[in-house]
Amino acid sequence: MIGAFSVAGVAACSAPGPAATGAADSTPTAVSTSIGTQPVTLKLYDGQGLKTLDDALIAAFTKKYPSVTITPTYDPDNVTTQNQPRQLASASPPDLVRVISVTSGTKNNLLTNLDAYGAAYGWDQIPASQLAQFRAKDGVAGSGSLFAKASGFTMTGLYYNKKLAQQVGMTTPPASVDELTTLMGKAKAAGLTGMVVANKEGGGVFPYQLLLNTSMGPDKVSQWVFNAQGATINNPESVAAATQVDTWNKAGLFPQAVNALDANAADALFASNKGLFFPWGNWDAANLDKTMPGQVGFFPMPPTTSGGKVAAMSDAATAFGIPTKSTNKDAAAAFLNFLSSDEARQIAVDNGFMPTGLPSQAAPTIKSGSVLADVTKAFATVSGDNGQVPFVQNATAGISNQAWTPESQLLLAGKSTPEQFVANVQAKYEDELKR
Repeated sequence: MIGAFSVAGVAACSAPGPAATGAADSTPTAVSTSIGTQPVTLKLYDGQGLKTLDDALIAAFTKKYPSVTITPTYDPDNVTTQNQPRQLASASPPDLVRVISVTSGTKNNLLTNLDAYGAAYGWDQIPASQLAQFRAKDGVAGSGSLFAKASGFTMTGLYYNKKLAQQVGMTTPPASVDELTTLMGKAKAAGLTGMVVANKEGGGVFPYQLLLNTSMGPDKVSQWVFNAQGATINNPESVAAATQVDTWNKAGLFPQAVNALDANAADALFASNKGLFFPWGNWDAANLDKTMPGQVGFFPMPPTTSGGKVAAMSDAATAFGIPTKSTNKDAAAAFLNFLSSDEARQIAVDNGFMPTGLPSQAAPTIKSGSVLADVTKAFATVSGDNGQVPFVQNATAGISNQAWTPESQLLLAGKSTPEQFVANVQAKYEDELKR
């Protein structure tokens, strides 16, 4: 049953097997939905940006199941892509690890195959689209066995300052990229920042992918992130998206010090009522509801032409996997199952994320008129257009720090062209995949 398990329940398989004994087995077949009453300590690894969400989930889970203690470790978000492979390969890894790239974690059998747990807990009832990005087969994500499970889903798009939008004549969200560009130009003319982009840590990739999702199409972008054979972003559609970003920047629609601006500084700039649009994600909704109550709205990036379908990066807030060498797999899987409970779904929403689980489950409570309500509406629109796309920064373990961030900084510094930008990222992608 989704969202429930019995501490004194019946094991899914009667034999103790590797999962119960703690032996390193990447594909356990004997698993249990019972974690017993003996004290168990789980180690959890994630990025600093998800600390608030994770801490709330941990507190709720351990209160419900006091025999389990969860000890978290949080790294800065920009180094999790480097440290995650080390965590998985450790001789004594955490029991729950943030999974950046499912394919890299499965190539050397570093992640536990969760199919047996999925069958025991009934995860097959969860909509397939919520699990697809955590499946892998023959080095390609998107199908095959399950290796991770989400704590909630992200939603990206454009925050906007309602007062400034009214000032530039925006009565409804722009229906096309041209309309968006016109509004940003009006903001600049009024002495404002058209789009608050922070690229110290690679945030400049956000407007690029928001454009790429519709110019190249969700399926093709997803296949690239999933490492499908022959997938490429070195194509005219990708160059067009990069060219649009380059054009916006050269027109002065981004902050002057775009490459020196980090996420915190971008938040501060937007909150100072000096920026019209802010390309970012739902993880900031709760904060904006507190710092700018009633002043902020949110909508999906408009399509290239009016009337087109919308798309957005919308993958897991955190996808937790269980390292093969974990000695507490049953308890770790119980935590994964808890993530689909009504209690965990409300915690996800309270922290600004879209809930995992079944559509038939009770809808979490969302304050009417809040930024989060707008984000939730946008998530439904994108889902209805089948426009959910994983983040391009997660295509491989090293591509975010080794390609996306430095290459976007070169582009926005005027030291690279859109053609060079996409070609260099594609080259790094192929090099890392050994193609």
